[in-house]
Amino acid sequence: MKELQYLNKYFIKYKYRFLLGIFISGLSLAQSVKGEEITFTYVKLPSNPVTPKPTNYLSYVTASYEAENQKLLAQYEADKALAEADYQREMAELPNKQKAADEKYEREMKAWNEKSTASKIIESKVLNENNRPVKDYVPQPYRRTVSAPNIKTAYDYNSLASTYLHIDGFEKGSNNAMIYTVTLQGFESTAPRVVSEVKKEVSRVNNVSTTTDVTYYHLEFTYRHPMSFRVTNASNVEIYAASPAEFTEFKTYKGPATKTSPSTDITAMLKTMEDKILQDNLTAINHLVNDRIGFEKTDRKTEIYWVKSKNESHDDIKTAYNNALLGFKLFGTSEEQGLVKINEAVSSWKNALLESDIEDKKARIDKDVTIALYYNLLEAYFITRNTTEADTILQTMTLMDLSNRDKKDLEKYNELYLNLKLRKAANGL
Repeated sequence: MKELQYLNKYFIKYKYRFLLGIFISGLSLAQSVKGEEITFTYVKLPSNPVTPKPTNYLSYVTASYEAENQKLLAQYEADKALAEADYQREMAELPNKQKAADEKYEREMKAWNEKSTASKIIESKVLNENNRPVKDYVPQPYRRTVSAPNIKTAYDYNSLASTYLHIDGFEKGSNNAMIYTVTLQGFESTAPRVVSEVKKEVSRVNNVSTTTDVTYYHLEFTYRHPMSFRVTNASNVEIYAASPAEFTEFKTYKGPATKTSPSTDITAMLKTMEDKILQDNLTAINHLVNDRIGFEKTDRKTEIYWVKSKNESHDDIKTAYNNALLGFKLFGTSEEQGLVKINEAVSSWKNALLESDIEDKKARIDKDVTIALYYNLLEAYFITRNTTEADTILQTMTLMDLSNRDKKDLEKYNELYLNLKLRKAANGL
């Protein structure tokens, strides 16, 4: 009996130890990596920096068609003036023409009245002639209509330049300034056409299916808004110039399909489209210029990771995550303050990685957490341009057994850092 009691106590004792081991093991496994999508602003180095670096720039928008516009408008005004002069002359001549017509009619009627009745009957009945005089018609003068010319849109060019054309990292000023000019060639569009398309539609009534041909219509036309740009130094030596091909190619607008034929009056639509494309193209050009010679303030969307665990064993990583969020946010407005918080996060992540054990699924810093911290560090090193530390991580991750998704992410980071290295080299950093 005593032996049985002893075995029972022994079993209970080790049962609790076993359950406690499972519980502790469960706690070590109860961790998951969480990501938070963020957008931060950083200064991108120019790919082809201007040397020696100037301080100032001036920006302008011009239109190559303005001279033609002025020529067409001048001709239009001249044609209107001529039409008005012709009208006024004809109005001045009208009384004399009317008087002459009246006098002629009176003379002819006098001669007609002097004819005998017999002569009039012979002309009318025998000769089938009606020689009774008719008063000449004198038309009322009218102003000739002069159609307005089809001119391309003129803009407030100074406002366009001040709104869209900026070179980051430089001041607006005239002293030894770069000259940044965009030249508009003008919006163009083809005449709209209605395109029809027959589609088969199935209807079902009383369990009977019927297929009918239904004609749909949509509006279609092509358009473009070509423009070019040129940046020169103060001596008018060209720094960068291009006429983007995507602006010269016609794009096709295809309207929504309806069962009724749409109106081909697209005046309002074209005006809205023209303004939108103008803004888009100027924005695209400004990005090209800043990417090449400016210190462009650029937004990057990414994820920063932390670890959720039931026993709060990853508080250090959560604190680092919070510091990183604040640091990335501050960096765009105050680089110095942002760096303080980012460096605190980097220090915590690096300390945590000292515990990394990618083979032990129960480790506090297991494979998933290790990869997440590597990603965090790659983002921190990118914003601080620390390519040396980043290379170490990239090489380490290359040797790891990664998922397909992580392999693709690693490729993107390699491309990101290759671009950063090239820009640093171009800028002598």
